Amino acid sequence: MEFTTMVNGTFYCFAIISHLATLVDVVPGVFFGLPLLALASFVFAATHHEDDEAITLATIHWAVWIGGVLGLILAIVLLIGLF
Repeated sequence: MEFTTMVNGTFYCFAIISHLATLVDVVPGVFFGLPLLALASFVFAATHHEDDEAITLATIHWAVWIGGVLGLILAIVLLIGLF
């Protein structure tokens, strides 16, 4: 492997990391909670059901409920922040 290839490869890695870091600054932090919401819903549903179809339906059910409650709390906090 040539030195220029190593330098260019290292530069590209840093460029990708830099691009991802700027993407994190642009994307609202709320979107980072969505995978946690999905995972919590799935785990809760899987602990209460054994059938795959029942787990899928319960995951959707709990995701809607948890997302709704958290969305309502977010809306209240944002409204309080306006005043």
